[in-house]
Amino acid sequence: MSTPGTVAAPPPPTPPPPPHRKPLYLAVIVAVVVAALLVVFLVLPALTPSSSGASAVLTYRGANPVAGSTVGGYAGGGWTLLFAAGLDSATNETYTVNSTVLGNLTSYCTYTQVASGTSLTLPAFTGNLSSGKAPAWEFGYRNSADVIAIVSVINGHGSVLATLSGVDCAFYAQLFTPVSGNVIDSSAAAAAVEPNASAFLTAHPGVSAEFGLIGGLTFGKASLPAEWEVEYSTCTFGPTASGTGDVFNATVNALTGHVLGWNVTLGASCGGSTTEVVVGPSPVLTSEFAGTTPRAVASD
Repeated sequence: MSTPGTVAAPPPPTPPPPPHRKPLYLAVIVAVVVAALLVVFLVLPALTPSSSGASAVLTYRGANPVAGSTVGGYAGGGWTLLFAAGLDSATNETYTVNSTVLGNLTSYCTYTQVASGTSLTLPAFTGNLSSGKAPAWEFGYRNSADVIAIVSVINGHGSVLATLSGVDCAFYAQLFTPVSGNVIDSSAAAAAVEPNASAFLTAHPGVSAEFGLIGGLTFGKASLPAEWEVEYSTCTFGPTASGTGDVFNATVNALTGHVLGWNVTLGASCGGSTTEVVVGPSPVLTSEFAGTTPRAVASD
């Protein structure tokens, strides 16, 4: 009961509900799935060089038109490029395709293999990593039905590897900004980070490399611009990777060539996971060089 002449204190305001973090986690899942695709879909035995035996080690700008002409008429055409990755392995790597794992990326994302074969083979690269060239390139495309097609360009030979379709994949595909025609080449991205990477490459000869490109990513008010991710690692590609290794990672604005950030990780795990998303002052996509199962880095 209130004392005469006084007013009872109002009840404390109801605290606001905690911020709903699902959008962030969905964006993380998108990045994890895409990074997994860049690492998992390498090259099938059917995608060997032409009978002439010619080998073509290409930059993004050299591999892009091959991939575009390969997917151009597939399943009715209308394909738009969302992401790409060039892969340089220090050694030849071959391992079995685990279609069960790939088929369970999400409950509502169907993996359909297009190319024949049951094993993956990645040719070794012995050239200058700072050239931005690679014998193996992977490209991800989206059509009007939001189906994702994965295209491989190996030694200059293109092939459609697989498609991803379903509610989840359609949602993921819509978050990506298409890669514009004026992005810098992988050679320019590698050259931009060379001053930062030179000490690492000198100390670690014969490392593996990945040159990953996205056109951009937008979810609500959060977004990533068009970026190159340049990564050098002493870890090998593939599920047989084990132990620890050292990794150099840098992010480059894919339109201006400006280096947004870089870091060196010593003693990183080479096995047990495929991808992770590093979110900092400037969110960037990163990919490890091992495993076949995507690993979420955040959950409700």
